[in-house]
Amino acid sequence: MSPALMLRPSIVAAAGSLKEKANALDEAGGGTTPTPEAPVVPKGAQTPEAPQTMEEEVLIRKKKRHHSRRKKILKRIAIVVGILVAIAVVIAIAAFAFMKSGESAVKQANTADDIQADDSAVTYDEGRTVEYNGKTYALNENMVSVAVIGYDRQTEEVVPGKSVGQADAIMVLAVNLDTGETTGIGIPRDSMVEVGEFMGDTFTGMSTMQLCLAYAYGDGGELSSQYTASAVSRVLYNMPVSYYFSLDMDGVGALADAIGGVSLTPTQSIPNTNIVEGEPTVLFGSNALKYVQWRDTSVLTSSLDRQTRQSQFVETFCKQALSSAQGNVGTLVNLYTTASNYAVTNLGLNEFSYLASSVLATGITSVDMTTLQGTMQQGGKFAEFYLDKTNVYETVINVYYHEVGSEK
Repeated sequence: MSPALMLRPSIVAAAGSLKEKANALDEAGGGTTPTPEAPVVPKGAQTPEAPQTMEEEVLIRKKKRHHSRRKKILKRIAIVVGILVAIAVVIAIAAFAFMKSGESAVKQANTADDIQADDSAVTYDEGRTVEYNGKTYALNENMVSVAVIGYDRQTEEVVPGKSVGQADAIMVLAVNLDTGETTGIGIPRDSMVEVGEFMGDTFTGMSTMQLCLAYAYGDGGELSSQYTASAVSRVLYNMPVSYYFSLDMDGVGALADAIGGVSLTPTQSIPNTNIVEGEPTVLFGSNALKYVQWRDTSVLTSSLDRQTRQSQFVETFCKQALSSAQGNVGTLVNLYTTASNYAVTNLGLNEFSYLASSVLATGITSVDMTTLQGTMQQGGKFAEFYLDKTNVYETVINVYYHEVGSEK
């Protein structure tokens, strides 16, 4: 027997033994390696998905960058808003302080001294209380007066008493700080009043002459304005006229233009213009100037006729300015700035702002105008206007006093 045939039974026997051992392992549970199971996902939950494409990856990155930029922009906006708010607060504080300084200056300047009265009046408390025509009146301590002077300088060379020029228009704006009511008191330029005379800087005494000449004794600036304001105060029984605003008549046109023209019905026709009595018109520039400046010197009452036009112009101008302001002090401040280019004044911007705010705060939209009454006569050379003292004093009582027991 060959060796191969001799080995076959042993191989078969070995194979059978291995098969039996395998069957035994299967029965014990240790035969095959278990297949791992997929993780269990809770019902309703979503598994994060990785970007499937390069485009989706780019889009995600863009969204992240956009979100980052938006946060930066919002942060910058917040910083800018914060800065603007801080600036606004600073401006508000500065404006308040500015206004308060104006109020303080006005009240310090508004001091009544040596008040005079009509011969028929009985006064107490240095003129602060008055009995007149059976009634008792008390001085309103919160009145502020500004002498408004319109002048026309004929030459640039200033020689006091000769070439300074005269006042063409003289009026007082009296502001009641309690009520905002403002009254314009027109005083005829030819009023025969006490005027201080000067030789250079030396005071030589008081003389009776036309009110307009008080301006001529000055320097064409501050002194002329002060002399005129002092003379006006004497006319008004020493009511305090603390401020002056002297306007070169050339500024009238600029002011008219600044409010879009002055709309009125002329009380008189003006030669060489399209201004016709009784025909409504809007005055601008040179026409506005001519309306308040022109007069016929051959007529004795020409200065009174002119003053009527001047009062009408001022009353209309103030009404338009106050109405257009609508409570905005800045509108009136702009007009003040325009006028200041043609003016000499001791009324500072802070003081003007305070006065303007006092008027606007009460809703006042007009100025009441009145003109002192009297009689015009032909003098030796020039017209002379003699004031009616009773009318003057009653005007002072009506404007600067209030009846005791009344609410005014």
